[in-house]
Amino acid sequence: MHETTYHKDKIYIPREVKERLRLKDGDRLTIEVTDSDEARIKIVENDRATQELLELLENPPRMGKIKGRLTRREIYEDVA
Repeated sequence: MHETTYHKDKIYIPREVKERLRLKDGDRLTIEVTDSDEARIKIVENDRATQELLELLENPPRMGKIKGRLTRREIYEDVA
């Protein structure tokens, strides 16, 4: 359990918590009020995951080469 302060309309998250959750600038959080004196914070969108996905799209991993040609049936036979 960690304590923090509310100051000038802001809640400050302790460094240990930010590091454990791996929060970075731009990450989106939601706050759900569960009781009159309790709340739950959830990470909605983690900017790091988005960046990793974009990097994979820009530089996809090498999957090797396909020898010969595949028919449409061979490509889709395991999908159905």
